[in-house]
Amino acid sequence: MRTLGRRGMSPLIATVLLMAFAVALGGMIMNWSSDLGSKAALDCSGVKLDVAQFCHNDSAISVQVRNTGTQNIAALALNVANPGSDIFTIVLQDSAMAKGETKASTVPFLAAADAKVSITASIAENGVPTACPDPVVSRQPLPKC
Repeated sequence: MRTLGRRGMSPLIATVLLMAFAVALGGMIMNWSSDLGSKAALDCSGVKLDVAQFCHNDSAISVQVRNTGTQNIAALALNVANPGSDIFTIVLQDSAMAKGETKASTVPFLAAADAKVSITASIAENGVPTACPDPVVSRQPLPKC
């Protein structure tokens, strides 16, 4: 019998090719998975409020604002930071606002005299309300009514 004279691939070349394939596959998967987690930045540039009233009395915070921006607002929230304590977030009920609409609300809350109080807005992105990262209005201290 006669052998055909074929030889197999060298183990060293096979190892190098296998490692190159694994590195390429790993890079492809990492690139694909990073695209899944990336999200377009939320565009809150059209959110603007004209504040008619933003003050507190002994037991409540009063807010009256008008949407003067170019976007509809899905919800408004109050963020109250009393010195030396946690930040409290209070979502205002029925605070969705179309462009040009005015809303008023009074929320029972004891705020310290030097508390920092801000209003943040949420806009609807694909039907889901998403909070804007920056406050629309901020006051420290919040004035008395």
